[in-house]
Amino acid sequence: MNTLQTCPICSGTEHDHFMTAKDLNFTKEEFTIVQCNACSFRFTNPIPTEDKIGDYYKADNYISHTSSKKGLFERLYHMVRSRAIKKKFALVKKHAKGDHHLDIGCGTGDFLAYVKAQNWKTKGLEPSDSARQMAIDNHGLDVESIDQLPQLADHQFDSISMWHVLEHVYHLNTDFAQYKRVLKKDGTLIIAVPNCASLDAQYYKEYWAAYDLPIHLYHFQPKDIRALAAKFDMEVAEVLPMKFDSFYVSMLSEKYKAGKEKLSIGLMIKGFFKGLKSNSKANNESYSSQIYVLKNKK
Repeated sequence: MNTLQTCPICSGTEHDHFMTAKDLNFTKEEFTIVQCNACSFRFTNPIPTEDKIGDYYKADNYISHTSSKKGLFERLYHMVRSRAIKKKFALVKKHAKGDHHLDIGCGTGDFLAYVKAQNWKTKGLEPSDSARQMAIDNHGLDVESIDQLPQLADHQFDSISMWHVLEHVYHLNTDFAQYKRVLKKDGTLIIAVPNCASLDAQYYKEYWAAYDLPIHLYHFQPKDIRALAAKFDMEVAEVLPMKFDSFYVSMLSEKYKAGKEKLSIGLMIKGFFKGLKSNSKANNESYSSQIYVLKNKK
């Protein structure tokens, strides 16, 4: 295990225990989330070493690295994802000054394939060998290992997207500096992450599926994204909710809370209404997941 000595956001050296929770998706091991005493950022600590963390992605139900539609929940997930892709592209197109796009953590390539189909120049980076190969085989995409990030040319891309990826990045500050380096001066970085200040996170506590220990290394709140952006002389230009995520996360959380292996119709219904309640009471600081549009400060 690797113990972080300093806060990834503010470099503070003191932090307190925030929560102990299990890897509910796979191994059932317990992990600890700490909170920085200086800036209140929450992060998993200690974390598996870099050569071991990939093992925690091998669960059969790690849905974003597969195209499985074997159950009702999986079919609903992919149906919602296919609709969300168009909205994601519309957001990228709204903010990008050009058509050269990089998708970091592109998974099986569904979003990037849609962007390419709009006659944009695209590239993807993906750490999973199997997901990367699916993106290449199924969509004919230009996708390389995430290890190739430092090899990309400076100021190459008009826009970069990271859809639920930043919370997984092992070397947060080193890699964030790379994102800024490969982005054009007037480029746009779009980041989507879970929000541990959300109402569903407060309700489910250690059963909140979006903690997703230990593969989620960081547990962001809106203030944390703003602080991270400022650290790299960037600013948050827009914040948008991902309203479907509250339903997805609440359904999984109900399964974990009930200690069940499978998600029953009853648990799905219960999770749906918890997600609906979370959305109905949320604002731009408290949706289950949120999208942040970052730009360089002028």
